[in-house]
Amino acid sequence: MRRGSNFVLAKSSHWLRQSTPTLINISESGAAGLAYALINGDADGDNAITVFDYDLLSTAFDTTAGDPNWNELADFDGDGSVTVFDYDILSDNFDLAGDE
Repeated sequence: MRRGSNFVLAKSSHWLRQSTPTLINISESGAAGLAYALINGDADGDNAITVFDYDLLSTAFDTTAGDPNWNELADFDGDGSVTVFDYDILSDNFDLAGDE
């Protein structure tokens, strides 16, 4: 663990990376009070929502877990199927990028 004042980043699978807006003091017991609102739609994990994510979503469209073209990272709403609802999430966040 890196103690002292640090920016803290959060990133998960198909979500964009987010940094704390200010330095956070990390003590021996860790840091408290961190809250994030990550943006969904990054199927290829490059920290940006682009046409490449649309391509992965299109390839996996109308599949469920276990199907040949299934891609868990294109299931943005986590319901076990790649549907128009996943397209809606990607479209709402299209052209956004996460923090560096």
